[in-house]
Amino acid sequence: MHLDLHNHTQYSPDSRVLPAHLVARAKAMGLAGVAISDHNAVGGIPAGEAAAGADFLVIPAIEVSTKSGHVLAYGVREVVPRDLTVTETVERIVALGGVAVAAHPYRFWSGLGETAVLGAPFAAYETVNARTLRGGNVRAQALARERGMGQTGGSDSHFLDEVAHAVTVIDAGMLRSDDVIQILGAGKTSAQGRNRGAAATVRYVTKAVGEWIFRGMRRI
Repeated sequence: MHLDLHNHTQYSPDSRVLPAHLVARAKAMGLAGVAISDHNAVGGIPAGEAAAGADFLVIPAIEVSTKSGHVLAYGVREVVPRDLTVTETVERIVALGGVAVAAHPYRFWSGLGETAVLGAPFAAYETVNARTLRGGNVRAQALARERGMGQTGGSDSHFLDEVAHAVTVIDAGMLRSDDVIQILGAGKTSAQGRNRGAAATVRYVTKAVGEWIFRGMRRI
């Protein structure tokens, strides 16, 4: 099964996508499910689940801003405090029954960086992020292979046309959300998809810099 495990909706400060529209787009793209992983917010999860129906998975998630960069938390329906250390963040996620994954580890600005990744007990690394340049994804893949870690993929979509550009692959038929989270925690997933190309880079940089200035030069 193919799942896009990194998506943003209107509950993130940098996206306007409705959760129901995200679900509809993912279904149209032939995915088995998506994670709604808004920045430091969980409000989009119930709306996505309501739109999903019985034959499509919505994995509850959140992308947490730490002191060092972003961490993905799966199986979490509560807001995890932002701006903690990476280790403190992972501990909070695990205490809530969730699974912590290092988001786009080598991305400039919001990636954790190798030192922070190696210093925390992650279950997996996000190794194919469609909004990350090829070099960052390749380095994440190499680190995961070297350490025998599970790998996840996600589009990191902020617009509907980005959904399914990268996915997490699980060698199984249709599963429940809890089953997916358990498999993530066991590091038994792989990833595939595209890297951020030239056109996507122009869109990404223009959007990110403009929103950063609008926020008063504060990071998400």
